[in-house]
Amino acid sequence: MHIILGYFSYVIVILKFLQAVGALKRTADNIKDPLFRFFEREVNLGARLLQDIRQDLQDVMLICQADKKPTNHHRSMMADLSRGIIPQSWRRYTVPQGITVIQWITDFSLRVKQLQAIVQTTQQGGTKELKNFNVWLGGLFIPEAYITATRQYVAQANSWSLEELYLDVRVLDNAGESMDACSFSVKGLKLQGATCKKNKLQLSTTISTELPVTLLRWIRTDADKVVAGKVTLPVYLNATRSHLLFTLDFDTEGEGSGKDHSFYERGVAIISSDLG
Repeated sequence: MHIILGYFSYVIVILKFLQAVGALKRTADNIKDPLFRFFEREVNLGARLLQDIRQDLQDVMLICQADKKPTNHHRSMMADLSRGIIPQSWRRYTVPQGITVIQWITDFSLRVKQLQAIVQTTQQGGTKELKNFNVWLGGLFIPEAYITATRQYVAQANSWSLEELYLDVRVLDNAGESMDACSFSVKGLKLQGATCKKNKLQLSTTISTELPVTLLRWIRTDADKVVAGKVTLPVYLNATRSHLLFTLDFDTEGEGSGKDHSFYERGVAIISSDLG
C-alpha cells in the first residue's frame, strides 16, 4: 500500500497542475477540414484519458483511506501501480514496452499541455490556425494520422489527387522562415547517426541530434524524379524503432554520400519521441 501511495503522490503532483484539456468547437464548415477532424480526435482522446486517470487516482485515495470498496478494476490498477507499470486501462496509444508508470505519466502530461495549446490556438485565432500550429509529432497519440490529414488538407484545398502528392522536407536553419499553403511545421524530431546542415545530411559519430523546426511540404510532382540521388530515411515513433510512421528523402554530402552512400549501413534514422 505504501508503494502505491508513493506512485500516487508523484502522479498527483503532476496532474494537479494540468487543467482540463477543453474541446474544439465543431461547426458545419470546420468538420469538412481534415486537420480539424484529426485534432478533434486527438483532443477528445486526451481529455477522456485525463479525466479517467484523475477518477482512478481519486478512487485509489478513497480506497486507501477505507472510504471506498475496491472493484476488480481498482485491484488490477493498484497491482500495476505497485509494480511501477502502466495500468492496462490507461494504455490507449502506442508506447514502448517496459517504460515505467512515472515515465509514462511525465510524457502524458507533456502531451496534455500540447492539446491545451491546440485548443487555445483555435479559441484565439479560429480553426484556420491549426494549419500553422507547430506540432510536436511525437506527442500526438496517432502521429501517422496527422501526416494523412495534412495530405488530405492540401489535396482538398487544391483539388488535387492524393496520389499526385509527394512529401518534401526542409529542416530550417532560420526559425523565422515562413510557411506556404502546402507546408506544415513539426518539432521535436531527433536525427540519429548523422547531422543536417543546409537541409543536407552528413554522417556523424554523434549518437543523436535534435533537428530544428522542420517543414513537411506536400508538392504535386512525380516522386520518382524527385527522389533520384537522395537517401530515404525512416521516421520512427520512438527510440525503439519498432513503429515506422513514414519516410523522408534528403540530399547528402560529405563522407559516405553519393551513389554508394553508407547511410543505411550506419542505421541513420529519425525518431519523433525519446521514449524507449
